[in-house]
Amino acid sequence: MPWQTSRTRFSLEEPLYLGILNLTPDSFSDGGAYIASADALTQTKKLVSMGVGVVDIGGESTRPGAQTVTTEEEWRRIEPALSTLRQAFPDLPLSLDSRHPQVASKALELGVTALNDVTGFSDPAMLQLALNSSCALIAMRSRIKDGQLEMPPYDDPTYRSAERAISELRHIKTRLLEAGVAAERILLDPGFGFGTTYREDTSLWEALPRLPEALDWPVDQFCLGVSRKRFLAVRAGRSELAPRQRDILTHEAHDEARTLGFKVFRTHTMPEARVRRAQPEDAGAIAAVHVASWRAAYKGMLPETFLASLSLVEKKNLALASIQQPESNAHRLLVLDRGGQILGFAALGPAQNTDNDKVAEIYAIYLHPSVWGQGLGCLLLAKGLETLRQAGFTRATLWVLERNVRARAFYDAGGWIPDGKTRTQWHGGIAMRELGYCLGI
Repeated sequence: MPWQTSRTRFSLEEPLYLGILNLTPDSFSDGGAYIASADALTQTKKLVSMGVGVVDIGGESTRPGAQTVTTEEEWRRIEPALSTLRQAFPDLPLSLDSRHPQVASKALELGVTALNDVTGFSDPAMLQLALNSSCALIAMRSRIKDGQLEMPPYDDPTYRSAERAISELRHIKTRLLEAGVAAERILLDPGFGFGTTYREDTSLWEALPRLPEALDWPVDQFCLGVSRKRFLAVRAGRSELAPRQRDILTHEAHDEARTLGFKVFRTHTMPEARVRRAQPEDAGAIAAVHVASWRAAYKGMLPETFLASLSLVEKKNLALASIQQPESNAHRLLVLDRGGQILGFAALGPAQNTDNDKVAEIYAIYLHPSVWGQGLGCLLLAKGLETLRQAGFTRATLWVLERNVRARAFYDAGGWIPDGKTRTQWHGGIAMRELGYCLGI
């Protein structure tokens, strides 16, 4: 099921990352770093370039021992940055991390897409605001004591199983649905570290495989917020690690959760992109990249009707056929993977129409348009050439549309040389001239 509002729809076919932007002086990880609007804008640009799909803005720290701030102070921190980001990134979905309806209502007026409430919309006014709007919701489980977030000593030896936390999350789900909130608007957050000890967090993490069934809730409609949490450091036996030193542990936890089907993560940073062999489960994402890149790259060159008719099913089957090629024939399909998101692919193998078994060919190389200009194409191509060298090839060739000025400039910059060969390919009823390029590898 997609996570959606009347304005934005997240298919969740690929993992979705919410980039954390703390506008507070006292957050546990990066308090004070992004209070100035210029710093908030710089960090947002960095998060977007990393691949986050939503930026989650917060003006009140919820770390253990944090001081409660007035709603006036919370809004004073948020409003300048929110206005700046809305102007700089008019299409970027923004989420507000707040438990106060006075702040949330103002943020919605400035175009916030989602409300992230660490108290699970327990405030009746906050729940009513959610009902009266069409925004997406992230409802987190937490514990309140005397009007404040409860944060017991994390090393409390008293054992508590995950059942209490699951019951609390079930209560939040039921309250929202019974109030009339559409299920597709809701992500449930188990709330690691919020009123829980290490033993309870561990039990809750171990319960992730059965959490969807226990709550009768789709696995891709949970939002996991474990980024830089001390739970990860203690679990790894490295409790001395400072929050900013826990990013690798965060990425490993996200990888672990993705194998269970979880798709949405709230995070301070994204892992580096890596190139790997394609797997059968990547075929759908490869098809999506293929279609999106064709529609962007060949807009104005090929008929719109032809580009609109490109079939995801056909491209998926093509990818599957390539992935399932016998190991012995030297064909490879590589994908560019960042945090489980497939951003590009390259198909390569022995050159066609030649008797020289040392000549390889790049059959196809595509990036999703959303990451053009970030240097990822160079990374993907370099890894492809390295793969060919390791397979014993000494020369590589490829074909590129003569009218594709962007692609030709990319190959020129990489040292590829036109080899004088041309051919004509038909696309959408139009004859397109292609140029041959070559490179010694």
